[in-house]
Amino acid sequence: MAAALRSLSAPSPVAWRLVRWAARGAGVGLVALPLGLALVVALGEAGQPAAWQALREDPQTGPALRSSLVSGLGSTLIATALSLWLATQLWDRPPWLALQRRLPAMLAVPHAALAIGLLLLWMPGGWIARLLAPLAGWDVPPDWATVNDPHALALTLALVLKETPFLLWTIAALLARPDVAPRLRQQLALGRSLGYAPAQVWWRVVWPGWGGALVWPVAAVAAYGLTVVDMALVLGPGAPPTLAVLAWQWLLDADPLRNAQGAAAACVLVGVMALGAGVLLASSRALHPVRQAWSVRGPRHPVIPAQAGTHAGRGRWRSWVPAFAGMTEGGAAVTERGIAGFWLAAGLALVVASVSGVWRFPALWPTVWTLAAWTQVGAAAGTLWTTLAVALAASALSVALVVLWLEATPPAWDRAATAAALVPVVVPGLLLMVGVYRIALALRLDGTFTGLALVHAWMALPYVLVTLLPAWRRFDPRHAWVAQTLGRSRLAFAWQVKRPLLAAPLASALAVGFAVSVGQYLPTLFIGAGRLATVTTEAVTLSAGGQRATGAAFAVLQALLPLLGFALAGIVGRAQAVRP
Repeated sequence: MAAALRSLSAPSPVAWRLVRWAARGAGVGLVALPLGLALVVALGEAGQPAAWQALREDPQTGPALRSSLVSGLGSTLIATALSLWLATQLWDRPPWLALQRRLPAMLAVPHAALAIGLLLLWMPGGWIARLLAPLAGWDVPPDWATVNDPHALALTLALVLKETPFLLWTIAALLARPDVAPRLRQQLALGRSLGYAPAQVWWRVVWPGWGGALVWPVAAVAAYGLTVVDMALVLGPGAPPTLAVLAWQWLLDADPLRNAQGAAAACVLVGVMALGAGVLLASSRALHPVRQAWSVRGPRHPVIPAQAGTHAGRGRWRSWVPAFAGMTEGGAAVTERGIAGFWLAAGLALVVASVSGVWRFPALWPTVWTLAAWTQVGAAAGTLWTTLAVALAASALSVALVVLWLEATPPAWDRAATAAALVPVVVPGLLLMVGVYRIALALRLDGTFTGLALVHAWMALPYVLVTLLPAWRRFDPRHAWVAQTLGRSRLAFAWQVKRPLLAAPLASALAVGFAVSVGQYLPTLFIGAGRLATVTTEAVTLSAGGQRATGAAFAVLQALLPLLGFALAGIVGRAQAVRP
């Protein structure tokens, strides 16, 4: 046994060292190198002075930028505040468990599918107006700009409904860590013994201490909100559209100067995000003494009876905690159910619209039911097979790259690797696609299955890494020691022991990669080059063009594919849980 253990500490064989360095090289070459090249190419195209002059002189630029600021930054602030408040009020209570059970389904639904469902709810002839019609006496749809409004309010609300579950999932993952929950309960108990209400402890101690852990998720939400195109085409303003949509239109123009103008507009959005991050960082540092004083000197809520402590009965609670933090658990539970209700109603609206024929206002249900939209979907079976093939290839490739990287690198590299992999998530995708498209043109990968699968895998890789990293690093190394003492090779151990034990995380990572690929819109438009379409591009194009029934059918299909992937991953997880 001693000799076997000594052999474990011996230098790795030359072949294994070569494999490890090859895996590291693949991680850098397939992730970091394309990222750097894409940014350099995009910034180079945007560097033409004529492009910036055209952007400045275009009358659409100002209103479009204002709409992007309202929808992108506004939705980020609202979703962040709402997520923190819900976690503050519901954590460690039954509604929090119910919320966690609903989050995976919400996360699996692509952005475009939710946007189309909300369009069917909110538009002047939508379900909400039909429900109100008998009370308001409407015989025709009201002349209200409930969607595609010039102030981008519908787009903002839709982004809040989509991004709040993502932020809640991030917070739930943080709170589920075994080292976090016990410490948090101790902090809440200590705060209560000192006369502070739980909400005061959250806002004064917990959230300020966890600000760093939430930077990446909030940055990702802001980047997506500023540069979203698919949801903006469905729900956003039209004349002019958001700056992201305007940049997308210019980038698809045949005029090179228009292309450069679109790249410059994408750089403006990046600058807005960088400026916002700088302002927040400077404000945080400047207000740190004030926040620290507020955290320790604020008035206490009288949570202890007068005879039980000296801090009770000191008057009314005049804390500077945000006003919504004082709302009750019941109000938070109602809000969470309201968000879930909008999601459920949007899904139901998609299903009904996909089988509707004649549907006169203000009838609540269609007069004629038909499968004509699904017949058109069946006629476009090639689009479905393209979506499935690209998503399967992208998810498999991204999982394989992540596994190779984790096997070839020590845990000390995880922080830097995660930060590098998350750059495509927090950098506005419109700017990245400018550079990626130029690289694909140079390599003649535009309009090819290989090029599209590679770009989808590149976009899915950050999410796969975040999903797989915790389980992979928690794997007990003693299994490998035992296998090596028994003379098993590393390859045999990885396939026969490690793969079955990590089947559930691997299945979850594959499902995540599959869902991310299915939901890709901009990469498919640019790299597909009009020759390769997916259910996402078809759903957005048809819905934005007014073909509601067919667009709804494609949106239902778009939502079902990721849900099917997560259902299969759940089956694998349950099978592993009951395995003796």
